[in-house]
Amino acid sequence: MAGQIETKRRGGIVDVILQRPEKLNALSASLIDELTSTMVVLADDNTLHCVVISGAGRAFSAGADVAELNSLNAGNAEDFIRMLHGACQAVRDCPVPVIAKIDGPCLGGALELAASCDMRVASERSTFAMPEVQIGIPSVIEAALLPRLMGWGRASAFLFTGTVMSADCALCAGLVERVASSARLDDAVTEWVDAICSAGPLAIRAQKALMRHWEGSFVDAAIEAGVDAFREAHRTDEPATKLHEVMAKRS
Repeated sequence: MAGQIETKRRGGIVDVILQRPEKLNALSASLIDELTSTMVVLADDNTLHCVVISGAGRAFSAGADVAELNSLNAGNAEDFIRMLHGACQAVRDCPVPVIAKIDGPCLGGALELAASCDMRVASERSTFAMPEVQIGIPSVIEAALLPRLMGWGRASAFLFTGTVMSADCALCAGLVERVASSARLDDAVTEWVDAICSAGPLAIRAQKALMRHWEGSFVDAAIEAGVDAFREAHRTDEPATKLHEVMAKRS
């Protein structure tokens, strides 16, 4: 199988690109594993200044691969969600700033990946949603970061309803920090990257470490609770039933 993660280096800046455009960069187990490995390797690079994560084609990512979600059960659900958490954790543990460059749909697990980044810029055509409850499972793992980004009330409405949010609404809600046209998206990222690279590299790394420390233990405990909830959801028939209903409506 061809690699599903592409990296491009520009000095101390590395672009990490989800390369599964024919599936809207859906997060398969192989893509998740490759992303984790990529981020772990980058974390050991002392010349690294900044990482930019994006998706190839017309989506950042449509979220977890539906075919793989459909195969989950009480025996393997925890393994899958821990694998996805591992990728998000590798992004959060990167010692330099990680920017999510979002152009197109950013859904479910992909939004958890974006939330794991330090900064998010989206094109005007981007859309955001956490539709998990619509397929019979709670939003878990790095969804625990959303209340701190959006506030508890907005996060509650977002997670309970599975509402699709436009880029402008995401900006107002605090889910992204900047919105630009698709034509200006690279320029918007470059402005952030240039500012980061002009700062002291040791100071940037120290700031990143401090911000992770400021999060405290709450997020880690919340993620573990989410893993438990995901596993328990798959002890019932609700995920399979609701996913079948959603897929039937699409066909």
